[in-house]
Amino acid sequence: MSTSVISDRLGWYGRRLSSMSVPEILHRVGELAQKQSARLVASGWARFGVGDGPLPVFPVELDISNVDEALLARWRHMAEETMAGRFRLLGVDWPQTNGKSIWHFDPVSQREWPQNSYCFEINYRHSDRYGDIKYVWEVNRLQHLQPLAALARITGSDEIRAFVVAEIDSWIAGNPPFLGVNWSSGIELSLRAISILIATQLLGEGAFSEQQRRAIRSFLAATGMWISRYPSRFSSANNHLIAEAVGLLAIATACPDLPGAKRWYGYARRILADEAERQFHADGIGAEQSPTYTAFTLELYLTAAKIAEAAGHPLPRRVMDRLSAAGSALSWFMDENGEVPRIGDDDEGRVIVSDPQSDRLYVASILSATAAVCGKAYIAPPAAPAHLRDFLFGRGSGQIRGRGVRCFSKGGYTVLRDRVHEKQVVLAMDHAPLGYLSIAAHGHADTLAVWLTYGGKALLADAGTYLYHAGGAWRDAFRGTQMHNTLSVAGENSSLVSSAFNWKAKAAVEGVHVDCNLEAFHCRAVHDGYLTRFGVKHARSLLRVSPDVFTIEDRLEGTDNATREVTISFVAGEGVEIVAGDEEGVFHFVADGKPAMRLQGPQTLTGRIVKGLEDERLGWMSPCFGQKQPAYHLLFEGAASPGDGMITELKLL
Repeated sequence: MSTSVISDRLGWYGRRLSSMSVPEILHRVGELAQKQSARLVASGWARFGVGDGPLPVFPVELDISNVDEALLARWRHMAEETMAGRFRLLGVDWPQTNGKSIWHFDPVSQREWPQNSYCFEINYRHSDRYGDIKYVWEVNRLQHLQPLAALARITGSDEIRAFVVAEIDSWIAGNPPFLGVNWSSGIELSLRAISILIATQLLGEGAFSEQQRRAIRSFLAATGMWISRYPSRFSSANNHLIAEAVGLLAIATACPDLPGAKRWYGYARRILADEAERQFHADGIGAEQSPTYTAFTLELYLTAAKIAEAAGHPLPRRVMDRLSAAGSALSWFMDENGEVPRIGDDDEGRVIVSDPQSDRLYVASILSATAAVCGKAYIAPPAAPAHLRDFLFGRGSGQIRGRGVRCFSKGGYTVLRDRVHEKQVVLAMDHAPLGYLSIAAHGHADTLAVWLTYGGKALLADAGTYLYHAGGAWRDAFRGTQMHNTLSVAGENSSLVSSAFNWKAKAAVEGVHVDCNLEAFHCRAVHDGYLTRFGVKHARSLLRVSPDVFTIEDRLEGTDNATREVTISFVAGEGVEIVAGDEEGVFHFVADGKPAMRLQGPQTLTGRIVKGLEDERLGWMSPCFGQKQPAYHLLFEGAASPGDGMITELKLL
C-alpha cells in the first residue's frame, strides 16, 4: 500500500469520525468489535447448512404471460450478450476475464480483488490498485439474471434456464461466507438475495436439484444473518438501511423456517414503518436530495409493499401515503419526455432490472409503478418504456402534469411548470439542505442552483456524478459548485468536500420567499456557505418578468465593501450547444440546430465558453455512472462587492 493511500485512509477515518455523534462513535466501536470477533469464526457454507426444504422463491408472483414483443426482443439480445460473457455496466464494457473469477474481477484494472481475505479487512475505499468498487459490486448483484430467468420462463429455453442456475451455483461456490469484497456491504447482500429469489420464482422448483435447493437456503441463511448483524445506523441510515430491511423482509418471507427469520421479519417491518417519514420529507422530496436516489428508495419500498401485501400484512397507511407524496414530488420535476434533472448523485441503483434501454427512463418507470401500487393516477409519468418491474408493480397510465408552481418548503426546491411558445417549460431552483444525515453522502454543492428544460431539452442541466471512491479529484469536481448552475466565490465550493461521501462544512439556506403566482413567479433564498471564509452570504432571486423571460439576480450580502472574485456557471445539457452572440455578454443556447434561449449575463462580469477542460475540470457532463464527456459550460467571471446586483436574463425563443 502506497504512502498516499495510507494517508488518504487515515484522513478518511479522521473526517468520518468528526461527522459522528457520541452515540454513533460508541456504536461504531461495538460494531468494530463484532467484526473482529466474527473474523475468528470458521468461514464456509457448512456452518449455514439448514437442511432441505421447499425452494425459496420471491414472495410475489410475477405474471409474465403477456410481454410485448419489443421487450422480449431486448431480453433475447441481453441473454445473447450475457451468455457470451459480454457485460456493460455503469458505463464500462467488461473485458474477457481470461480465467479470472467474474465475481472478483475489476474491469478497470483487470485485476482480481482478494478472494480469500476476510471481507472487512479489504480496503476497497482507498486502494490505488483497482477501479471503483462499484463495478465488481454491480455484477455481483446478479441482476442480469432477472430478465434471463423471465425469458427462460416465457420461451421454455433449457439453455437459458441452465445458464441462470449455473450462475447461481457459481456465485455460491466462489463466495463462501465471509470472504471477499462481496460480503462487505449490506445493501449488496440484500439486492443479490432479491435477484436470486426472483430467478427461483421465475424458473420454478423443477430447475433446481435438491443439492442446489440446499445451497440456496444456506445462501439465504448466511445473507440474512450478516445483514442483521451489521445494520446501517446513525449517519449511514440512508437508502442502505431501507435496502437491508427489504432484503431481510424478502428472505424471511420466502424462507420462514430459517434460524432468525421471525426476528428479521419483525425488524424489517419496524424499520420500514419508522423510516418512511425520514427518508422522504413531508412534501415528498427525498431526503438524500437526488431524484434518482428518491426513485431507488421508492422502488425498495414498493417491493416491500408488494411482499407485505402478499403475506397478508400490508404496510401501514401512513407509509403508503408518504410513498404517494414522494411520487407526486418527483413528477413535478419530470419533463414531457420522462426525464428529470440529475440533481445529486446517481449511481444507477435498481431493485428490478430489465435491460439497458428499459432502464434509461428509470425515474419515469418508478413513477409508473408508484401510480399503480398506490392507486394514484396523477403520479403516472408521460412516458415509460415496458419493463420487467411492470409485472411486479403494474403500470400507471401516462399523463403530463399541468401548469403551475410548487414550493417544496421541507425538501427545499421550487418548481415552475408552464408552456411557452407551445413548448413545455420546467424550471426548478434549489433552496435545499445539502443532503441527508450528518455526512450528506449523496448531495452536491449546488445550493441555489437552477435547472431549466424547454421543449424537452435540458438547457440548464446538472453535470451528473461520474465516479465514487475511484474518482478522486474528479469526484470532487462533479460535486463542486462550478459544475452547477449557481455562483461560486473565489472558485471555491459553497460546501466544503471532506471525502467521497462526506463534507466538512455545509451551506445552510435561509430567507426563502416564494410567490407561487405562475405569471408573477418569484423565488428568493440566501445561503451562508461563504460566510466563514469570505465574510459574505450568497443571495439569489429567480423572477418571471414576462411569459418568456426570466431573470436571475445574484448578490453578495456582507458588512464591508471589499470585492470578491465570483463565477456564475451555466451547464448546458446533452445535445445543447452554447454560442456567443453578436452583442457583448449575450450567448445563445442552441438545440436541434435552432436557438432555444438567449442568455444575457451580468454587465459587470465577463463570459467565456469552455468545453472539456482537463486541468480546470470544467466543461464536462456525466451521462451515466462511470462516463464523462465534454459539454458546453458558460462561465461569467469577475469581481463583486456586497450589494452589487448581478443580473442574468433568460429569454426563451
